[in-house]
Amino acid sequence: MSKQASNRREQLRRQQEAAARAARQRRLIGVIAGLIALVLVGVLVFALVSANRGPAKGSQVIPPHASAAQDAIVVAAGREGTPTVTLYADYQCSACANFEQGYGLMLENTAKAGDWTLQTKMLTFQEDKLRNDASTRAAVAASCSDFAGVYGAYHREVFANQESPQTPGSVGYSDQLLRETIPATVGITGDALTAFQQCYDGRATVDFVEKVERGAYNDGVNSTPTIAVNGKKLDLSQATNTTAAGIRQFILDNA
Repeated sequence: MSKQASNRREQLRRQQEAAARAARQRRLIGVIAGLIALVLVGVLVFALVSANRGPAKGSQVIPPHASAAQDAIVVAAGREGTPTVTLYADYQCSACANFEQGYGLMLENTAKAGDWTLQTKMLTFQEDKLRNDASTRAAVAASCSDFAGVYGAYHREVFANQESPQTPGSVGYSDQLLRETIPATVGITGDALTAFQQCYDGRATVDFVEKVERGAYNDGVNSTPTIAVNGKKLDLSQATNTTAAGIRQFILDNA
C-alpha cells in the first residue's frame, strides 16, 4: 500500500471517529435538554398548583359566638322568646354594602337591646363573578375577629372598605387591609392582634366559613342581601317605610 493511500485511510478513520463523537455529544445534549425540560415543567406545575391553593391551611377553630348549629355567627343575643333575625350577605356584594350602611347598626343595636337575636351567614358566590378569593378571605378575617370580641365592628368595616368600582380579577380586599388596617380601626392590638393575624394567616376559620355558606344554600338563599326571621325569608320591598326605624318595625311585625 502506498504512503498516500495509507494517509487517506487514516484521515477517513479520524473523520469517522470525529463524526461518531459529535453524534454521541448531540444525543447526550438532547437527553440533558429533555431532563431539564421535564424538571422545568414539574416546577411550573408545582408553582401553579401552589398558587391556586393559596396560603397553607392550619388547624381549624370555631368562632366563640358561632350559633349552636355552627352555621352562623351570633352578633348579639336577644331576650328569651324573641325572634332570630338572620342576615345573609357577601362581603363583595355592593347591594350588601349599601344595606349595611343603611341598616347594619340598627340590626345590631336592636339585638343588643334584647328585641331579637341577630346572626350573620356570609356567602362567597361573588368570587365567581369577580374572579378572586376576597369574599372568603374577608369572611375568614371577620370570623377570626370574633375571638377578639369585635366581630360586629369588623363586619361593618369590611363593607365600609369594599372596593369601588369592583373590577373582575382585582384583589378585592388586600391582606394588609384585612390583617392590619381594619384591626387597627376596630381596636385589635397587642396579643389579640398577634392571635388574630395568626388565625387569618393560617385560614383557621375557613372550614367554618365553608360550612356557613353550605348552610345558607340549604336555607334556600341564593341572593344577597337577604333577611330571614325565624328561618322565614322577608320581602323587604313590601316595607312601606324604608328608614332604619321603618325596617325595624317591619321585621318585628313579621316575626
